[in-house]
Amino acid sequence: MKLTRLAIAASLLMTGGAAAAQSATDAGCLLVSNAFAQNAKDAAAQKAALAASYFYLGRVGAQATAAQLRALFESQAKTITEATAGDMMNACVKEIQAKTQLVESLSPPAPPAQQKPKPQGR
Repeated sequence: MKLTRLAIAASLLMTGGAAAAQSATDAGCLLVSNAFAQNAKDAAAQKAALAASYFYLGRVGAQATAAQLRALFESQAKTITEATAGDMMNACVKEIQAKTQLVESLSPPAPPAQQKPKPQGR
């Protein structure tokens, strides 16, 4: 019985650690994409950054509390500088592209275009 409890506790700790690592990355991407969405001069770049911020906002877990998010955002904000923001945003966008490709890979391939029969003249 004690061994079972330890195994369950260990598995919860391992999944919790992975979730925390993921949410730290997501929090950083949410912060940097919001910054780019607010400060981008190019309309297309601003639109892409806004879409990225929505993507990462959607990854905030339902169980997250305001205190947890505040602490996570504060710790991630310390890692973002003007020198690192561009590379970080690129990494965040690559994550979105990877998820998009994953979803698109589930779609059945489009049927080949059929050619219209040519009318036969008389």
